[in-house]
Parts: sequence; structure tokens; C-alpha cells
Amino acid sequence: MKIHVLAHFFNALLLLWLIAAAGFLASELQVETVFAAVVTLVVAYFVFKHQRWGYFAAAAWGLACYQLAKEELALEVIKRPAMLGGFAVVVIALILHEVFCRRPTRGRDQPM
Repeated sequence: MKIHVLAHFFNALLLLWLIAAAGFLASELQVETVFAAVVTLVVAYFVFKHQRWGYFAAAAWGLACYQLAKEELALEVIKRPAMLGGFAVVVIALILHEVFCRRPTRGRDQPM
């Protein structure tokens, strides 16, 4: 019970981070940043729906933000928060994937 309450809290935090990132990206008003903002909102939608691929995409997105900030290819203005947030998004998304999207285990004697 406590795990699901904590998981819903972290899910809300992940959604807020994704929406804030989409807003920051869209505020730059360049074609590639607006496209990245739209992709971020699509990922946020699937995280909101507790879809398995939404959490996977959020983890990949967090890793991409971390790498872009590290290489100083994007997010130069907020390099340190982007790197820390990207790393946190990867960890949180993978944990939430395991909590919300766990597949049922099959016994050895059950047919496939």
C-alpha cells in the first residue's frame, strides 16, 4: 500500500518535470526545440496513462537530456539542473515501470 502511494507521488513528480521541460524547450521557439517539446508532451501523456513504453521513453529522454547537457549541445543555460534531472528521471522512470507495469509471472507448470 505504501509503495503505491509513494509511486503515485513520484509519478506526479515525473509528470511535472516532463511538463516543465516541455515548457522550457518550447520557449526557445526553434524548430528542433518545439519538436522536442512535442515529443516530451507525448511521453508525458503515456506516463500519465501508466503505459510501459511511456516509462521507457521517459528514461531514454532523461538519458538524452543528461548527455545533451554534458556535451553542451543543448540546455547550456541550465546545464547542472538538466544533468541532475536527467539522471533522476532515468532512475524514477525505471522504478515506476517496475511498480506500475510489472508483467505477471508464470509458473513452470503453466503452458505458454
